[in-house]
Amino acid sequence: MSSYLTKIPTICINKNFPKVLSIKSYTSDGKNKGSGSQDNKEPPKITLNKLNLFGTVGIASALLASYFLVRKTQDKGANFLDTVTFNNVKIPEQHVLRKSPSEDFEEKDEHLREQYNFIKKVVNDCAGAVFYLELRDPNLRDPETQLPMIMSNGSGFIISEDGWALTNAHVVLNKPHTTITAIMRDGRSYNVKVEDADMNIDLALLKLETEEKLPSLEFGEPGDTDVGEWVVALGSPLSLSNSVTVGIVSCINRPAEELGLKNYSMTYIQTDASITFGNSGGPLVNLDGNVIGINNLRLTSGISFAIPIEYVRKFLMNTKYRMENMARSTKGHKTLFGLTTIPITPDLLDDLKKDNSNLPKDITHGLLVWKIIPETPAEKGGLEVGDIITHVNGIPIEKPAQLYDFSSSRSSIDVEIINRGQKKTVVLKMEEK
Repeated sequence: MSSYLTKIPTICINKNFPKVLSIKSYTSDGKNKGSGSQDNKEPPKITLNKLNLFGTVGIASALLASYFLVRKTQDKGANFLDTVTFNNVKIPEQHVLRKSPSEDFEEKDEHLREQYNFIKKVVNDCAGAVFYLELRDPNLRDPETQLPMIMSNGSGFIISEDGWALTNAHVVLNKPHTTITAIMRDGRSYNVKVEDADMNIDLALLKLETEEKLPSLEFGEPGDTDVGEWVVALGSPLSLSNSVTVGIVSCINRPAEELGLKNYSMTYIQTDASITFGNSGGPLVNLDGNVIGINNLRLTSGISFAIPIEYVRKFLMNTKYRMENMARSTKGHKTLFGLTTIPITPDLLDDLKKDNSNLPKDITHGLLVWKIIPETPAEKGGLEVGDIITHVNGIPIEKPAQLYDFSSSRSSIDVEIINRGQKKTVVLKMEEK
């Protein structure tokens, strides 16, 4: 048989393994063709079958070792990244076989939610007493629904289970000749009457017309609010009822002058909780669920303001005092006119002119009528909520006290008013109680 050359790879194994594979040629009888000496021993021969077997066993061994190494590391919870390197480069964390984040978090999920969901508890405790205020004009109809047109909206909250509530005065007084409805979180709705208001501090006392017992909020203590404290603002921004925003107290005594409110001598709570249009009148509460202020205005993103609870307490005390005095003064004497008014301030006048294009431009003073008691001289004489009283018996009127001075000395008075943009004169006759 003719000789032929066959190239067979030979692995040179020594203590420095691995090294480069060497290739030598042998004849068909097994002798080294390239060797000049017959005394050299033949190198070990490895057939292709044996090489395949060694390779298969090696790969299987490597995979099995890797499995047990990773499994052992996972079972022990060791930091695998601290012990494994490849060519002196640590393996990035995302390349290491580990439990998924969801598996790691699953065991602690319930505990963490209970620990950090403190805002949820505050909302659950308070939201039932907060309502969305809707003001509709019965004389204007929505072209699509044919319902009375919505003229304005805002927020408010209940302070006693029999339906007494609070909001901002500008929410309910700037839109004359409207009906007011409070819509609760659960969808219940109630008619609302304005019982008292103070435009100087922008607060109004409301009464929801219902015999039901309603959820209510408690006041925080004056002076018990600190900078950096977590607060929650509840209300209906942009008509989105049942909305909640969270922030901290940035300042507890921000002067009105710094906000450009020259007509007010009061201070505000500054917060980064978002307070926007429609949120006005809602409560600002602390993590105890107590009201520390009433949402009032926003300067820019992250800078909003609330009326401190101290002003709210004083307002309610003054309201109670006025109501008690009015009840005493009418016993056995001539009745008062049966209406409640507030002075026209520059800010209020600007708002009224924006919403009533037919309001006379020359008006500079007067009293805005925002409440009329049924079966009283005011109602019988033709006064309406939203009218502006400018003169009594030809004398300019700027304060409510001026109006009541006439009731003690005259049996009737001539009252000049602006009703729906038109100047009119009505006669109010005093009646015995």
